Amino acid sequence: MAGPTTVTSAESLLGSLCREADTCRLRSRQLLHCLRRCQDENLFVRLRRELDHLHRRRRDLLSAARSWQRRGVGDPLALAFLVELCSRPLT
Repeated sequence: MAGPTTVTSAESLLGSLCREADTCRLRSRQLLHCLRRCQDENLFVRLRRELDHLHRRRRDLLSAARSWQRRGVGDPLALAFLVELCSRPLT
């Protein structure tokens, strides 16, 4: 059993997923800002695709976190934080 200062692989995974969710949120905000000012059609399409990809990834992370919560898998506090990050609005 892991000691109080030992990070388990599950904790490390949840921490990584929390960082990824926050990164997706921040990048989405940047993309929305760029899309409002974009005047090149090709660039607009590429940025929109990236934004759509980030939205899908956030939904996937949220779905996984809620599933793990229902099954009692992982640290409840870390899972609640992941759900919170994935649920935050982009603006």
